[in-house]
Amino acid sequence: MRALSIACAVFALQMAALAPALGQDTPSEAPSVATLERFAQVEALLASEPKAALDLADALLAEHDDDDLRLIFARAALTAGEPARALTFLAPLAGRLAATDPRRTESFDLTAAAQDSLGDAQAALNARLAAYDTLEKRLGPENPALLARLDALRPEIEAVMPQILPQLDSMRAVVVEANKSGAPSSVRIAGKPDAVTVWYGTNRRPTGNPDPAQAYGSERGDLSVGKLVVTIPPNHFAGMIERPGGWLFTDHLDPNEHVVLAEIEQMGREAFAAGCCEAEDRLLFVHGYNVSFHDGALRAAQLSYDLEFPGKTMYYSWPSKGSLYGYLSDANGVVSTRPAMEEFLEIATRGSGKLHVIAHSMGNRYLLEALETFLLRHPDRHIGQLVLAAPDVDRAEFLARFPVLRDHVDGVTLYASKHDLALKLSRQVNGGARLGDANDQVVTIDGLDTVDASLIEADSLGHSYFGDAPQILGDILGLVRLGWSADERCSVAPRAATQGRLWEVEPDGCRVEVVRTAGDLMRVYGARALAEGQRRLDASPGDQVEFWQGVMKVMQASLAQ
Repeated sequence: MRALSIACAVFALQMAALAPALGQDTPSEAPSVATLERFAQVEALLASEPKAALDLADALLAEHDDDDLRLIFARAALTAGEPARALTFLAPLAGRLAATDPRRTESFDLTAAAQDSLGDAQAALNARLAAYDTLEKRLGPENPALLARLDALRPEIEAVMPQILPQLDSMRAVVVEANKSGAPSSVRIAGKPDAVTVWYGTNRRPTGNPDPAQAYGSERGDLSVGKLVVTIPPNHFAGMIERPGGWLFTDHLDPNEHVVLAEIEQMGREAFAAGCCEAEDRLLFVHGYNVSFHDGALRAAQLSYDLEFPGKTMYYSWPSKGSLYGYLSDANGVVSTRPAMEEFLEIATRGSGKLHVIAHSMGNRYLLEALETFLLRHPDRHIGQLVLAAPDVDRAEFLARFPVLRDHVDGVTLYASKHDLALKLSRQVNGGARLGDANDQVVTIDGLDTVDASLIEADSLGHSYFGDAPQILGDILGLVRLGWSADERCSVAPRAATQGRLWEVEPDGCRVEVVRTAGDLMRVYGARALAEGQRRLDASPGDQVEFWQGVMKVMQASLAQ
């Protein structure tokens, strides 16, 4: 084992020994309104009474020992000049966070900063070595993002552990040599994971950290734009973001098995616009609450990949706290984020290509706030399909904004569910019925296609079905890639409505792979698509007959319209 790795492993074991015997109390449901208010109280007190705020943080952790909360409170303790308190918040995380979790890297970085403040150079270096080790396991030993880390380590190693300088130089040489050819580091392993380029915008404040997963934090800043690369493994299942099962199964990310944020590059506005937004169509994803920049980037890439979207993939990340407990903080940033999102939309709608948008959860609130103002200021701009997935938006507010949207889009589709626990909590917090909640009376108005997804199995909160369920992915594919109306799509069935159009997702409806194949055949073979599909059905082995029967059914229904 390399000397650097030995130092990292020793430090990680020391930190793990400080962790409690029991693991994190992972929330199985949305936090209560009272808990959200207590977290907001901590944030409000930090500027004026930091000690009281940190005492309240301790009390909150005693009831809800959450990893994201520990990171948030550790950052706050460092800002308040309380490094010893920060170490107390961080201590359990080394024994709980998986080796490939970006939060593990951040926890070691914060530990190093605390040790710097306490004047312990050896402990600070040990923490930075452990942070490097987690980054290498996540990105692989040849990723160029490692160079900045290695260069930053050199002066500390020279001062504290000069005996491991040869190992540092050797590791640096490996990275430099691997990137001489200019080939993307994300395709370094035989088996060729697919690389998805995502053109991003964010008003999160840049951290200056070369780690792609930590390039942007949760503080609000000005608009930044750029592109990033996410790799999708060869045996990817539609609707999944493949991640390691935990340290018992693997201690590194393998691009052949996992979805990986491999590279990131910040760009100037005009270079960005020239690369993303000319003749090709674009698919923009806006994430919801409790999402980090890293996790939203993975979802944007997964959606585009599963839909096999033929144009550019785009992503907007607003400054979410990335914690279940940060709901009130997330909700308070909508208006202040609007100028940056408007700037981004101005770029994203340039050129002759069409911009389609998928927004999730609270991301709809951010999007609609910016989009309405943007369209009023730029009445010549137009949006393709607008997909509102589980929108955490007040129903009355949406109805007031809808006329402007309807006049500037090809179509608006709403996905709602009766089993969305996150939106039930939102209703308690906000006091008004949410647009994505299908309880009571789901919203149906002229110009809006409303899809009730209540019959679809979802995550524990019932809130992420839009990107997880193959049937809904198939429906979105038919909408944004193939341009099919709801009447033509085979994942939904019509339901009676007093006005507008109401549809229901069928659990046995067409899955995304079937719709994708049917669309490709019709695009390539035109009038001969049915004959080609029948030929492939006749030649298919037994385990593929049902798949090709589904493809034929989709084509027959579509061509009959």
